[in-house]
Amino acid sequence: MWNAFLDWLTKYQAVAIWLEGIALVLIFGLDWWNGRKGHEETLEQLKVAQDQIKISQNAERAWVMTELVWPEYEKLRVVTGTSSRPGEANEETTTVIVKLLCRNDGRSPAWVDKIQGYCEIVEGRLSDLSSPIGHKAEPFLTIGPISPGNHKVKILHLQAPGHIRSNQLLSIFVLVEYRDIFEQKRVTTCGYTVSGDILDRQEQFPDRNQNK
Repeated sequence: MWNAFLDWLTKYQAVAIWLEGIALVLIFGLDWWNGRKGHEETLEQLKVAQDQIKISQNAERAWVMTELVWPEYEKLRVVTGTSSRPGEANEETTTVIVKLLCRNDGRSPAWVDKIQGYCEIVEGRLSDLSSPIGHKAEPFLTIGPISPGNHKVKILHLQAPGHIRSNQLLSIFVLVEYRDIFEQKRVTTCGYTVSGDILDRQEQFPDRNQNK
């Protein structure tokens, strides 16, 4: 009987090795599949965690909202001037004086790092406004941190070349860069039109009124 078993083992040794090889391949395949499945589950869990962190940050972040109004104590709001230098042509300018209100509607402090703005004389319709991207803007001193629920103000003197005429408009664009407790750079912008004593927000231009 023992001899018969040895004969059978010798005869089918190659088959046994082949079956063992298949078994090993199956084991490795199963391990790879389980590892891949576990990896996919880990990635899904990480994505869920990242989404939760983003939601939490949005709930606790600073939200700086901007608004332009006329200064209470400035009688002259739009001023035209002419300057001259020896040997150069006279330079005509139009200056508009506005008050920038920065209000923090968020739940954490906001540190204002940059305030920039410009104004331009608009010929014809507002639809002919140039894009604010890449426009040369004037820098202004910042206003420091703003605590949640509070606001700070800044008087801006914005100057455009040329004298504004009665059939023209002044367009204003202001950009405020700030960061919050998450050290994320954020931007809020506002665009306004000056027509006589009227200061109107350019609601029809979303790219000039953004909060990021």
